[in-house]
Amino acid sequence: MNMGKYDDLAKRIIERVGGRENITGLTHCATKLRFLLKDETKADTRGLKTMPGVITVIQSSGQYQLVIGNHAPDVCESVSRLAGVADLKEAREREMNMPGRFVEAFSGIFTPLIGVFCAMGILRGVQGFFLYMGLLGETDRVYQLIQLLSDSLFYYLPVFVGATAARKFQVNQFTGMLIGACLVYPFRYGIAEHPYTVLPVILAVWAASYMERFLKKTLPEILKISLVPLITLVFTLLLTWIVIEALYTGLTAVIMLTIDRAYTASPLLSAFLAGGCWPFLVISGIHGELVPMTPEFLTDAMTGAFLPAAAYIASCAQAGAVFAVLLKTKDRRLHAISIPAVIAGLFGMAEPGIYGAALPEKKPLLISCAGAAAGCVLFVWLGQMQAEVSAPLAASGAAFVLTCIITLVICKYPKKERLEFPAITFSPDGKKVIHSPLNGKIVPLMEVGDEVFSSGVLGEGIAIEPYEGIVYAPADCKVTTFFPTGHAIGLTTAEGVELLIHIGVDTVQLNGKYFEPLVKQGESLLEGQPMLRFDSRKIEQAGYDMTTSVIITNTTDWKRVDSTKAQETTVGDALLMLV
Repeated sequence: MNMGKYDDLAKRIIERVGGRENITGLTHCATKLRFLLKDETKADTRGLKTMPGVITVIQSSGQYQLVIGNHAPDVCESVSRLAGVADLKEAREREMNMPGRFVEAFSGIFTPLIGVFCAMGILRGVQGFFLYMGLLGETDRVYQLIQLLSDSLFYYLPVFVGATAARKFQVNQFTGMLIGACLVYPFRYGIAEHPYTVLPVILAVWAASYMERFLKKTLPEILKISLVPLITLVFTLLLTWIVIEALYTGLTAVIMLTIDRAYTASPLLSAFLAGGCWPFLVISGIHGELVPMTPEFLTDAMTGAFLPAAAYIASCAQAGAVFAVLLKTKDRRLHAISIPAVIAGLFGMAEPGIYGAALPEKKPLLISCAGAAAGCVLFVWLGQMQAEVSAPLAASGAAFVLTCIITLVICKYPKKERLEFPAITFSPDGKKVIHSPLNGKIVPLMEVGDEVFSSGVLGEGIAIEPYEGIVYAPADCKVTTFFPTGHAIGLTTAEGVELLIHIGVDTVQLNGKYFEPLVKQGESLLEGQPMLRFDSRKIEQAGYDMTTSVIITNTTDWKRVDSTKAQETTVGDALLMLV
């Protein structure tokens, strides 16, 4: 059996720390393996310090720490598996309940697509409205251009979702895209194609992630480049065609039959079920099977067709919930997402609001289900009463207002203040300037009481003694690493700058106590957005040094990294200059 990438290093580490029987605990932080050993005298400290792959060894606070570098999590996984010792960090992550995992997974998959969802949703809504008003016809060039642009995203949605799901489940991105492409390929030998859908491709890529990891661990290195994608794709596509698509098609048929039978028995009951469940049908992508996503979608909703109307009412209810979030929150990230999501929702496109705001915040999603159910019931009731109003539009307006009011009353949002400053700018001499994430006193990196940082082995940077307990995003960036203990944050900016912000010295031992993460790993942030709140007074009372290190971990990608000469810094001040 072929070993994993770091298995050889892990075996040598286990041997040098005194064998698996000498290990009582194991975890890791951003750069270090942290062992709890029965007897530290059994560890070969000198041999470990000179071992390739180990930067140095630190014995501190009852822990035996090996400085590994940025791939410490991967090495920890190998050590944990080979030594039969649970990684305490991974064990904590496994404690997340199923609803939490579901929300985290779907948010991570769809967050990168929110921008284009908003844009194409608005475009599709405008197209349907112009068609309804008679301003455009299906033979007009403008109509056809809009149709081409707006429909391409949704028709080939499995390909896009395949790419983002591959990122989320740590699969080769092109493998994920190919799985999605197979679902929309028009000549599938008697098997129905599935454009507009998301659930089958998500399940397929999730299954592919296990197969790919298994093959990488078992196949010889020389065969991996060709056989890993080949076997993964063949296995996944067979599983998809035989199992996943069958279950998905059956589920869709059951849902459609339930709505149909309920409508026959009681139109009001069917309306309640369709409206209340519609947001979840959108999340799964099944709504694309029930209501063909044509440019006449909005037109059909206005004329009173049951399912198109139910879909439009649910979308307006979703827009109402997101509009309430927009009114209540001071979070600029939610503001940036909510404004176009509300517009797209009013044009019949619920995805941006669901994936961008409602699903991550949870309560607005459930409230929108209630509002959609009420709106759909009102729609059917008005139709039965033959009221002299446009039933679909009246019901949609009622769903929007009702959902907005309930969300305003029930949902509470802290007022998260934003500091305005440019994320990465250029100085007159062409240097890239990174700004301070903290208010505090400047400390040279070499004076930090942790030799991992002071030695510069992780990269060049600077340190700050914080005056207050809030860390702000120093750039428009993505959170690439956020440890459950909250003491360290890894960021990557659009310009390729990789940052590590490590709060305090050895604060990982607090296991998250006194730290309050305000963002999540994988989240895209705007500059000035609070990322982390911590109680510096209580941390210092517990005996920890609060000196915070700001490190450029990809220092070697730049010619030179210069630090500010100031004695103090304020959030937004120039901190590091890269050439």
